[in-house]
Amino acid sequence: MAPSAISLDEVAHINHVALTEKDINIEHNVDDHVAFGGDDQWFYNPKTKRFDLSRGSTRKITLDADDGIRNHRGVMIDPDKTLLVVIDMQNYFVHPSFHDHSEGVKTVQPLISVIQKCRREGIQVCWLNWGIDDADLRAMPPAVTRGFNKALAHEKGHGWHVGLGARLASGERCLFRDTWNADIYDPLKEHVAPSDVHFHKARMSGLWSPELPMHRWLRASGKKTLLFAGVNTDQCLLGTLTDAYSWGWDCILISDCAATMTGLGAKEVCDYNIATNMGFVTESEVFCRAESF
Repeated sequence: MAPSAISLDEVAHINHVALTEKDINIEHNVDDHVAFGGDDQWFYNPKTKRFDLSRGSTRKITLDADDGIRNHRGVMIDPDKTLLVVIDMQNYFVHPSFHDHSEGVKTVQPLISVIQKCRREGIQVCWLNWGIDDADLRAMPPAVTRGFNKALAHEKGHGWHVGLGARLASGERCLFRDTWNADIYDPLKEHVAPSDVHFHKARMSGLWSPELPMHRWLRASGKKTLLFAGVNTDQCLLGTLTDAYSWGWDCILISDCAATMTGLGAKEVCDYNIATNMGFVTESEVFCRAESF
């Protein structure tokens, strides 16, 4: 069954987060910095044109940016409270035996570099993937199953639009947990570490309900800044990022570590909307050359 309404414990937690006064040690001259948010604040320095998302952390990483559509010169983050979220980099979406997702394949090398940088900086990595079971299928909204069943109208064999839970040519069920097609894309497997966290999802977003394991884990972990990578930029990545933004996490898209097959300028529109509204956008080279201080 779908998750029930928010429990009283959840309401109490949300009220605690919203109403508890936080003692944040931030050494800023408020005359020179613009504050964003309520108790949980960002600061913007008009002189450097940088946003400080570190919330008084003693260790920071600065990600530079150009003025362009980014409209700022960079952001400072706390690596200890940052999480790299890699979305749907699974064999079913990226492996050539299922589909020619050439743009997705292009993200692999820059993503590996970003993961290695995260290891050096102590930034934890999260793998968020489709991983369903029969119970998920019974509770699946019609609109979600429709998106995976275009083969019913367009004869495309066992490829992209085979249908959630349907049998693939290999005999496996599409995007079912513990199958090879739902596993992390082969070239990335060797870059998974024991310290990484893994979450299944059964919607485009992995954060659509506060009762989801990832939602609960994030709240308990104290992570504040989420770096986003994966496929597809305008679908599952954007869906998760939008929910993260609405729930109050800082969102940073690593643009060249994200890809889509949509075309129609979809990726550019996502980059623009994220950079100017929901968060920030950077690139793998900028992230990898950033130094902590």
